[in-house]
Amino acid sequence: MTDSDENINPEDQNVVDEPEEELPPIEIVLDGFLHRVLDIEDCAIDFITLAREKFIENSSRLKSELSKIADSLNIEDDRDKKLHNIKSLSKLLRELDRHNNSSPVSTLEKSLFINLFAVFDKYIGDLVTVLYQEKADLYKNINREISLCEVLKYETIDELREVMLDKEIETLRRKGYIEQFEDLEKKFSIKLTKFASWPNFIECAQRRNLFTHCDGVVSKQYIDICKSVNYKFEDEPVIGDQLRVGHNYLFQSCQLITEVAVMLAHTLWRKTKPDERKQADSHISRLVYNLLFKEHWSKAISLSKFALALPEISTDEMERIFTVNYSIALKAINNHSAAKNVLDKKDWSAATYDFKLAYAVLDENYSEARVLMERVGKKGELVSELSYHDWPLFREFRETDEFFDGYLSVYGYKYSSKLSSLAEEKKSTVQEVDPEDSGI
Repeated sequence: MTDSDENINPEDQNVVDEPEEELPPIEIVLDGFLHRVLDIEDCAIDFITLAREKFIENSSRLKSELSKIADSLNIEDDRDKKLHNIKSLSKLLRELDRHNNSSPVSTLEKSLFINLFAVFDKYIGDLVTVLYQEKADLYKNINREISLCEVLKYETIDELREVMLDKEIETLRRKGYIEQFEDLEKKFSIKLTKFASWPNFIECAQRRNLFTHCDGVVSKQYIDICKSVNYKFEDEPVIGDQLRVGHNYLFQSCQLITEVAVMLAHTLWRKTKPDERKQADSHISRLVYNLLFKEHWSKAISLSKFALALPEISTDEMERIFTVNYSIALKAINNHSAAKNVLDKKDWSAATYDFKLAYAVLDENYSEARVLMERVGKKGELVSELSYHDWPLFREFRETDEFFDGYLSVYGYKYSSKLSSLAEEKKSTVQEVDPEDSGI
């Protein structure tokens, strides 16, 4: 049978779309924030790189044109041409002065770094809002005086609640993050700062303050606050030093803020809505999955550690999913021994064929994995056809003959023909215009 003779399973054409389940508000808020962080990372990758390349190109152009004019002025006898070259030199010297005093890369890095905290500040407000809306008892924590005259302005208690919450959030936003987290700990009766990266987060926030108010010049306040949370400087700065952001620090900050945002949301979610623990576990599992898919290995490792350290995981199956995804990330950075150690903390002998398949793939026992593909069949408890396309678990396995043979055996058509069909189907869904672009 050739590729052109192969047909995709006709059952795939008759799937009835089920209504989408309504997402928990906390999940919506967190996902929205994480997309904004990814926007910042994408801008850094695309535009900082472009700015650096443009700066280098301009350097080369200026050197070349100055060299040509210098040579021409030395040998040129024609008066008009000399005058033309003198005018050109004057223009080039002004361009050179502007070039030597420009710093587009640094400007973009600082702008994106400051914006990272701008979206985090909005996220904090949005998160607190949905927490209060989900658990009305929390309004009792708002201790704010209000006159009778002010109360009578509102027609319903809900309007009054909304105004009081807005004021509470505005007050919270004006505080530094140490005070913010202390307030949240009191409101929700839970510890929120006992994580390893807390000192790094505070240093990062204080550095943001320096760039916002004094272009990165180190102050006594910056040093004192960093030391108050036991931040360990590699090389302790002195007052008056000028800090920079830089490529590595910017991306490390994006990862750090992502971790803090996820840990904060999930800790408070589980505290305020313990009955939604299964939904919360599913959400963090999807977050790690997406990070694996994007090959953001360090983020996936960090969130996997957090997930596995949660005091209560909803099911054994979910704990195994956390374990497998953690192992995938470790293996991707070539830490094979750590990946194996993580897997072997669980007993897989009585696990479903889906998990046995995952173990075999991570153990690189591809002949066994091919057998297990057939045992799982077209749709296992966890593994479906889409899993073979998307799940980073199969990233290396997808390049083997055992995978191609197993796929053909299970589905009755080649992996390549399914990919071709999928690409054709998705082509029409590509968005061509930014929905928020006004066109101006």
